[in-house]
Amino acid sequence: MFIFHSLVLKIASRCNLNCSYCFMYNLGDDSFKKQPKFISEDTIVNVVEKTKNYIIKNQLKTFNFLFHGGEPLLLGKNKFREIVLKIKDLENEVKNLQISFNIQTNGVLLDEEWCQLLYENQVEIGISIDSTQASHDKYRVDHKGQGSYEAVKSAIQLVKRKTKRADVITVMDVEENPLFVYESLKKMNIDSVNFLIKDFTHNNFPFKKDKKYNQPYANFLIELFDIWFEDKEKFDIPIFVGYINVILGFANFDDLNSNELKSLIIETNGEIEPIDSLKACGQEFTKTNKNIKDNDLEAIFESSLGSLYFNESMQVCSQCKDCPIFEICLGGRLVHRFDKKNGFDNPSVYCEDMVKFICHIQNRLLDVFPDIDKTEIERLNYNDIIAYNHLNAKKKLDNENLKKYKETI
Repeated sequence: MFIFHSLVLKIASRCNLNCSYCFMYNLGDDSFKKQPKFISEDTIVNVVEKTKNYIIKNQLKTFNFLFHGGEPLLLGKNKFREIVLKIKDLENEVKNLQISFNIQTNGVLLDEEWCQLLYENQVEIGISIDSTQASHDKYRVDHKGQGSYEAVKSAIQLVKRKTKRADVITVMDVEENPLFVYESLKKMNIDSVNFLIKDFTHNNFPFKKDKKYNQPYANFLIELFDIWFEDKEKFDIPIFVGYINVILGFANFDDLNSNELKSLIIETNGEIEPIDSLKACGQEFTKTNKNIKDNDLEAIFESSLGSLYFNESMQVCSQCKDCPIFEICLGGRLVHRFDKKNGFDNPSVYCEDMVKFICHIQNRLLDVFPDIDKTEIERLNYNDIIAYNHLNAKKKLDNENLKKYKETI
């Protein structure tokens, strides 16, 4: 059984932006409309009590709370301060416990007072910005269709001045020039950029997967990687560092997704759910019928989705299992494997892109570091791997849990 080290608290279910690619609002699941706009005091009391019991039972010494939404800053400063103080009481009730906080915000509402509040309570800040102004204002618009780039850029600069650090997430736009993207982010003096791939499934992927498919995500990532790799004053890009460490044997792929697999979601009404990106799979897809008021955190395993996600997400179709680089990617994220026809019994919709990208990184490392043990790391041929995988494309994973869950979709 997984041990959770983090709770993602959805303290606001609505957002002041309307990003076109958002799995919360614009990929087919509108269940947010049934959620309270803000998390209640009673729900927070239940969260604190159930989390305390869980921490004591599992003898945990650290635990993290990530404030999320919607847009979490919509809750307001006073209510946010009250929630943080209630959670901090856990350190007084559980011996030797250390609580940490993060918040993920679109940045539009960040001001001096918010920054001071977050800084005083040691809440680490993550801000969402989509690389260039053109890309950002194309996708990350308000409810009147107006772009938000300038407001978010100002928020990043404010956080940098206040905390001396700026960490952002950016959703890749493969229509952008990677060099322009890199330079745009670097000019903002950002410390870390977590590049994300849009949460498409096999049912809504925007490109036709045929012989003419030229792996646009791989091409973008490869060019971006080379720019970053050669920059002597680079900022941190976790996806690149992660894959380098996996290839060199310093980590495994689980580490790249460890935060997801060690976290639970608590919705504004107290519902307990696995990772919320699975909302991209369909209407009310993440609902487990478990609530923090009536259930302990472990109740997530009693739901078919919770059991699938935390116990079976590393189970993959035979095409993936037989792939020569399976130990590097482990099939990718669960949401990207989904198809309404047969659930998660598929390779990732980004399979060809990630194979091409991983091959490039490994070959680049071999070129740059000639002393690498060639018996452990060998040169990869992308076309050979794809051809081999296509031969196995009709094989499927014979997994009873996946079959059972598929019948409930």
